[in-house]
Amino acid sequence: MILSSLLGLLVLTAVAAGAAEIELTLQTRDPATGTIVLQSEKVDPTRVGVIAVDVWNYHWCKTATMRVDAIVPRMNKALDAARALGMKVMLSPSDVVDNYVGYPQREAVFALPRFPVPSVVNVTCPPVPDAGGCACGRERCAGNYGWDGMHPALRIGEADRMPDTQAEVYAICKHHGLTHLIYVGFHTQVCLLGKPMGLKAMKSAGLNCVLARDMTDAHPGYDPARNFTPDLNTEQVVEHFEKHLAPTISFQAELTKLGTWDPNWVVDPVRIAPWGTPMRPHLFEQPITVTLATPLQPGAEIRYTLDGTRPTPSSPLYTQPLVIADTAHLRTTAFRNGRAVCLESEGSFARLGPLPPTPDIHIGDLKPIRNVGFGHTYGGVVRYSGNTQPPQKDKSNLGEELKINRQTYQRGMGVHAPCALMYEIKPEYQRFVGLAGADENLVKISHGSNLAKYPSVVFKVFIDGKEAAVSPVMRVLSSAWRFDIEIPKGAQMISLVAMDAGDGSREDFADWANAGFLVRK
Repeated sequence: MILSSLLGLLVLTAVAAGAAEIELTLQTRDPATGTIVLQSEKVDPTRVGVIAVDVWNYHWCKTATMRVDAIVPRMNKALDAARALGMKVMLSPSDVVDNYVGYPQREAVFALPRFPVPSVVNVTCPPVPDAGGCACGRERCAGNYGWDGMHPALRIGEADRMPDTQAEVYAICKHHGLTHLIYVGFHTQVCLLGKPMGLKAMKSAGLNCVLARDMTDAHPGYDPARNFTPDLNTEQVVEHFEKHLAPTISFQAELTKLGTWDPNWVVDPVRIAPWGTPMRPHLFEQPITVTLATPLQPGAEIRYTLDGTRPTPSSPLYTQPLVIADTAHLRTTAFRNGRAVCLESEGSFARLGPLPPTPDIHIGDLKPIRNVGFGHTYGGVVRYSGNTQPPQKDKSNLGEELKINRQTYQRGMGVHAPCALMYEIKPEYQRFVGLAGADENLVKISHGSNLAKYPSVVFKVFIDGKEAAVSPVMRVLSSAWRFDIEIPKGAQMISLVAMDAGDGSREDFADWANAGFLVRK
């Protein structure tokens, strides 16, 4: 490690003094045979720009979201090294870039002189493999545009720039004398390729464009029945680029040659598909197949647990995809010679129970003993906050249809978490039944643009002050959680609670649908 640090210092000192060019190993493939072709190219690092495309904080596919999360740690290392080498780093989160108004990195783009963008290369390419964008298998995620910025862990350098269009990137290249662009980011065959600042557009303008194959991820797909994984999907897309569009590099390998990448760094988590998390669990009805992978740590031993305990070198060894038939909390990491070479990952999987029957008595037809919601309470009177309302009978909290996971319900209560509805239990009540989920009406406006990432609600049922049942965290467009609870004889009261999930209550509109009581016959 000392030698690596010393080499890195020497390289950075040499670059700062205007020393020799760096040499990149460019990988392409023969379009007909797929045979790998390697070429070397020397370039002044101050002539190189690195563009990070769509490193968003959210995606409608929860697995895609986590795969971005998985690459950000290594991306930060690479971008830090690129900055130190004199490369110009550009962060381009496309459709949310204007959420960064006021950032010097964005405002400085507008101060640059504009240049006509030439059409130098006619870039043609066969259709790029597209697996559909969801890596969660048969329990496919529903589309929404919830992202509202870049990943919070992505570091923004003081001298970075935030361009959005071909003209803006070209202006930066002309201003700084850039001749080469290295692309990192997501999702390879869609955003990174086709957006206005993307590889195809800038190659057509005459820039030498290169894809960093170890710091990108395709718009994914997952079909374990035919061994089709998100990582295989990415490999196929990268190979397509190498055949038809642009050379690739291993950014890590290039920086290792320069002494600016320490091979002992642990930056890659084990990748999970589908990748539910405690804050965005994967809900399922039938047993699911879960795949673990370490594509950037070949040969590492993947160890895992399913009970939420920390994995160790003696935990079960992953040798084939896991079939999960019940609710599980997966934790996994990878080892080599007993040393952890991956960051720990966790996966959260919750099996839905059978659909409950329709209640004999709906809660909307009963008067609650206690009825409190999102606001301030004085002497038992609630002053509701913002645009929230008291719990609404047979409609959402904002007066629209009760809607969970693309299904509309005629009966229920629309609330905003935190909220509690308490009812007297009558002797004839046998079971409490109902469905519960995040209300999805906000996705009617621009597919939930900038907002769909926020709703996160936990539903709980208490009987005489004791927790009788609890849901996992419920998100927009996820399946409704199913409650079917036996009521003990002699029970006096039941409380139906909707709570925020610990990340604040923004947009936490929630629905109890077809909720109520079955009576003894």
